[in-house]
Amino acid sequence: MLDAVNLDMRRGEVHALVGENGAGKSTLMNIVSGVVRPDAGEIRWDGRPIRLHGPRDAQALGISFVHQELALVPQLSVAENIFLARHPARYGFVKVGEMHTQARRVLGELGCEIDTHRLVSELSLAERQLVEIARSVAFESRVIIMDEPTAPLAEQDTEALFRSIRLLRAQAVSVIYISHRLREVFEISDRVTVLRDGKHVLTRPTSEVTQEELVRAMIGRELKQRLASSPSAGRLQTDEILRICGLISLTLRRGEIVGLAGLAGAGRTELLEWLFGSGGMSTAQVFVDGEPVNLRTPVDAIRNGLALVPDDRKLKGLVLGASVVGNIALVGGHGRFFIQSSQEEEEAERWVGSLRIKVAGLHQPVIYLSGGNQQKVVLAKWLYAGARVFLLDEPTRGIDVGAKAEIYDMIRTLAGNGAAVLMASSEMEELVGLADRIIVMHRGRIAGELARAEATEERIMHLATGAAN
Repeated sequence: MLDAVNLDMRRGEVHALVGENGAGKSTLMNIVSGVVRPDAGEIRWDGRPIRLHGPRDAQALGISFVHQELALVPQLSVAENIFLARHPARYGFVKVGEMHTQARRVLGELGCEIDTHRLVSELSLAERQLVEIARSVAFESRVIIMDEPTAPLAEQDTEALFRSIRLLRAQAVSVIYISHRLREVFEISDRVTVLRDGKHVLTRPTSEVTQEELVRAMIGRELKQRLASSPSAGRLQTDEILRICGLISLTLRRGEIVGLAGLAGAGRTELLEWLFGSGGMSTAQVFVDGEPVNLRTPVDAIRNGLALVPDDRKLKGLVLGASVVGNIALVGGHGRFFIQSSQEEEEAERWVGSLRIKVAGLHQPVIYLSGGNQQKVVLAKWLYAGARVFLLDEPTRGIDVGAKAEIYDMIRTLAGNGAAVLMASSEMEELVGLADRIIVMHRGRIAGELARAEATEERIMHLATGAAN
């Protein structure tokens, strides 16, 4: 619900919209894009009051919405997706050559060279993102709303996206940029607006506000620097709990947080999923508590105390239509023959309270929770199952700054209680701040290892790009 929120856009500016999950960002953008009709107030376009009866009205004015879940058709080509439902035609026949020519022109305006004949299913996430934006440009959009556009992207892909946004700005196209990544907000935006609890808190030129002021405006209180304290203090790091020998060789100790760095395609996700029993790397051998184990399936991994928090929680980590208690009890807690409903509810209530998961009730479907609370449910599932080794793949992707800080505290608590954590992240600041040591991957192999004291973003990138070889 929004309460007297004001937002103005200037021609050719990038305007960042930030706030915690539930602050009202999506509601406001759904109003701007014609999906939701406001109960009060007005929308002005070129100084004139207008009324939007649906998304088509917004598109007719030149307002496009690039959603976080991209709305592309994988089986169609790049050109067909860019001009979907608006193919250049004559006498009822699509002018294929002209469609590809126009698609190449639009992509060229964004500074990218994607073969317009390629199927979207063959593209990387970064390329799909650019195709979605190209579709907005082909609509001759004057305002493009981008919702967490870099959430699935690696750092080098983010730079390509930013180049395209700057080209749009130079062409007098306005961009509303929604992101939880404050570093990006300062890098790409001209102005920033903060919403909190459905209310407008501030709108300022980005150059005139600090990150600390922005965080304080978003959460309404000072945020402790969770990444400033030493993660090793008070934790055991002597007993080995997991060891991999083979093409990839690494060791995890109890009470230790090990960061896993690398560019897109380096093999981080593949390594974590292989450890969780997805197959591959048949020549490697795994030891848990010094004993050799065969992790052929996720069931094998779970029996040996391994837990995976995947990079896509909605697709791989949760049953979205199931309840909070159903998801938390998904792995552990079952009786030998019967489901122990009372025990599951008791344990779910315990973890909901312990992890401060905001829910309407234990039987609320998790699809209605915020991203941060969904991630907490995934962690609660493995805590209930008694996991001892946590494989975390981008654990703070797509969650707000307040929930992100809580996830950091949870990771430290896991290690403090004697668990081992192997955490892959594209945010190097996150790795440098949390990890006791960082393993850097390049093209499926370990390129190097850095102790906390020697780990810098520059050294990590040096190894990640293969420059050390």
